[in-house]
Amino acid sequence: MPVTGCRGFCYNPPMHYLIIGGGIAGTTAAETLRKLAAKCDITIISAERHPLYSRVMLPHYVSGKTPRERVFLKSPEWYNEQNIHLAFHTVVALEPASKTVTVDGGHTYSYDKLLIAGGGHVRHLPFDDGHIQHFQTVEDADAIVALIARLKNESHPAVGIIGGGFISMDFIKLFAPLGIATHVFLRNDRYFTPSFDVEMSRMLTEHLSEHGVVTHLQTEIASWDGSLAKTIGGGALPLHALTAGVGLICQYPWAKEAGVEVGHGIRTNEFLETNIKDVYAAGDCAEFFDVLIERHQQAGNWLNAQMQGQHVARVMHGERAPFHLVSSYSATMFGKPVVAVGCARHDVAEETVVRDSGDGRTLLFLHRGRLVGASMFNRPDDRAGATKLVEAKVDLSNRHGELADPEVPLLSLL
Repeated sequence: MPVTGCRGFCYNPPMHYLIIGGGIAGTTAAETLRKLAAKCDITIISAERHPLYSRVMLPHYVSGKTPRERVFLKSPEWYNEQNIHLAFHTVVALEPASKTVTVDGGHTYSYDKLLIAGGGHVRHLPFDDGHIQHFQTVEDADAIVALIARLKNESHPAVGIIGGGFISMDFIKLFAPLGIATHVFLRNDRYFTPSFDVEMSRMLTEHLSEHGVVTHLQTEIASWDGSLAKTIGGGALPLHALTAGVGLICQYPWAKEAGVEVGHGIRTNEFLETNIKDVYAAGDCAEFFDVLIERHQQAGNWLNAQMQGQHVARVMHGERAPFHLVSSYSATMFGKPVVAVGCARHDVAEETVVRDSGDGRTLLFLHRGRLVGASMFNRPDDRAGATKLVEAKVDLSNRHGELADPEVPLLSLL
């Protein structure tokens, strides 16, 4: 199109959006950008050699409830139809001054606007020699399918799980129902250390025990030789397999070297912008400023990544609006739900209010008189109310009695 000040005819080249990460955040951003700008150039650089697949559906694939092919949400043809270039590479360098990204092999990609949405890498334990099973990728899921088949051929199979978070819950639900002796090793005194108290963890521990799960509190594995796990302190336990769910690492050395602010993840403001012009972050790797709790946090779940992907695309295209979403995590453990809503962390809360109904328990985390998060075991009715209270920023300073009463619906406090 003609541009004022040009001699003769010239045109503005199409905007080039470069996205690092082919997961749900990056792919959703690309899909949204294509809807917003039909003629822009979009490139996704993915370290995983697959089109988009659902990490949420991986446990269903492993358990046999979902065929492997249904885990994949996009086909190679979809990228061609959307005119989105999908390239399989690992990023090694970012140069903001020239607006270029270098990948393995030395190829360089230019950009007008860059989105970092590469998620995280599993955290490995010091003695992990590659034989500890993790659960992050579709390749991990394939390996777990093979592992379960092998365990079924053992006369008395036993498996160890290191960690007390939601990935460990996935492992428990895969192994315990098959009659595999399931041992969980927690280095602290509870499950979900940032979000549970000791009593809530005791409730979960007893419930898991009823389904054959043995919990080892304040017990750390020191080594595993493929058949015998030794603990710090001299204990030992024969195990046919050892798995781990001890979190993700979301720090990108090449981003930090380029001047991008990096904390636990890529730090952004409420618009998902980094401190470097035209560089954004979204999804599990984004340590974003959450306007609902007025502090930075990371939310490593599927819905948050999807919604951030949509939102950051609109911001990159020119919309100016802060991102806000009350994120949540959940798992149903043998019929009883475990839920975390918002920023459910002891280290953030100034006050914690307990709602205990005997067979279930909710912790409400308050900061400056407002609810910023909640954790629950077997209290599903508290979830909607807690979510609404976080979102509404209601002053609850003088309502501790109502908050603590398990018979008072949280929705009634709005």
